[in-house]
Amino acid sequence: MQMDFSELLFKIDSSLTQEDLECLKFLCVDLLPNKKLVSIKSNLDLFVELEKCSLITENNNFLLAELLYIIGQHSLLKLLNTNRHSMQEALKTKGLITLYRRMLFELYENITKDDLKNIIFLLKLPNKYKENKNFLDILCYLEKQEIISKNKLDVLENVLLNVARELTRTINIYKKECQRTMLTSLPSEDEFEDLVKPSLPVQVVTTAVSSTEMEYPTDDTGMQSIGELVHEVSGQANEEDLKGGNTENYMSALSLNEQPTIEMYAMNRKHRGYCLIINNSEFMKSDRRRGTEKDEESLKSVFSWLELEVELHKELTTQQIHNCMQDFQARDHTERDCFVCCILTHGQSRAVFGTDNGIIDIENIISYFSSCKSLAGKPKLFFIQACQGKNSQKAHDIEADATASSDDKKSAPSIPNHADFLVGMSTVDGYYSFRHTQRGSWYIQTLCKNLTKMVPKGEDILSILTKVNRDVSEMEHSNDKGTKMKQMPQPAYTLRKKLVFPKPLTPYKATSQTTY
Repeated sequence: MQMDFSELLFKIDSSLTQEDLECLKFLCVDLLPNKKLVSIKSNLDLFVELEKCSLITENNNFLLAELLYIIGQHSLLKLLNTNRHSMQEALKTKGLITLYRRMLFELYENITKDDLKNIIFLLKLPNKYKENKNFLDILCYLEKQEIISKNKLDVLENVLLNVARELTRTINIYKKECQRTMLTSLPSEDEFEDLVKPSLPVQVVTTAVSSTEMEYPTDDTGMQSIGELVHEVSGQANEEDLKGGNTENYMSALSLNEQPTIEMYAMNRKHRGYCLIINNSEFMKSDRRRGTEKDEESLKSVFSWLELEVELHKELTTQQIHNCMQDFQARDHTERDCFVCCILTHGQSRAVFGTDNGIIDIENIISYFSSCKSLAGKPKLFFIQACQGKNSQKAHDIEADATASSDDKKSAPSIPNHADFLVGMSTVDGYYSFRHTQRGSWYIQTLCKNLTKMVPKGEDILSILTKVNRDVSEMEHSNDKGTKMKQMPQPAYTLRKKLVFPKPLTPYKATSQTTY
């Protein structure tokens, strides 16, 4: 026996939560008067109001299906005799929820609790918005105060640049789609409101895909992204890709003449990630690495400022280094954005030393993280301060981080045949890496200096390392015989996206000043 419309609405109401109600009310801001929305206390009340306005009827429940689709309640669509795939098709040509409102809802879906706390602080909101408020409440306040609107998003964008930079891409997608639509046609206000596209993806999923696939697949519930729509409408859709959850890059699909942009790694999870620092200074058969404590201090200070959880391990033997890597490999990194490992020790070609003078290949160290499932698709960075070749003739206050000769000039340090790795070597293979006995190493000090200067400017890690290369390459030291000695760092990477560390809320304050 088929249930009547009232029973249907009641059944849907019983399956929804209070959080769902807040989401639905936000999506209906453009459809119902504000006074009505404020008075609504249940999902059923909302449905009744929509009925009164003839926005949903027994014979036309498309808006109801659209709302359920947007908030991810796809299992309820069957009660309306439709499904997720049918809604994906239908929303290509019609819909009542504007692209602007869906863009804001997408931001809400991706804002973390920590992000929200920082946003409230930066916006200097009234006290009543500082407790027990979600991001939808903040957005409603900003709209009410006319701080944001569909054509006025600068304030929101600037705040997100500081708090969750990667989410500004959602706003940029919205802006570009509006521009594309305006260039294509000049719709009336009513027509503009009907230019509704399927929602932006609920979360960033960093699975490895080909260069022609968008690296923002549909979420686990299958919600279609704007990228899919543009891709399909332009006649370039690949049905197999859609079935697999992969889509074309929306940014390149906006215009045939527009060059593809490089995506950014998501940096908005609960924690930024671990930063492991291994600092070896005392060796069984080698000289003490004087000045390495300065590098340790700088790395701890800078990566803590970048909001990573720093763990320091000192004076590790070769086996202890293996054990340490196994420990971090086994940890759950699910709620973390990235992993950083800094190794300060003696070395030789493509290898570093434990305090027992045992040798461990660099490739072996980083390969531990190729099979770490909770770090899959996330950036894994290794910075290694160690010589990769012969010792130099010692000069006053300058030492080389080498303990063995290497006559062979081998290739760049190899990394596992997997994506999302970066290995920053203090020197090219076969050459010296210099460390001042009081100021620390050329490479680590220059790396830390440029991180503190360039991260606040929104520079990505490869741009920062390029600047490090230049700065270190311009340094020189003359030994007692007047021979000038130089150093050239070398990064190797398989990163698939831009890695941009979010700008910290406070300026960097160095514990001490180092100048080369």
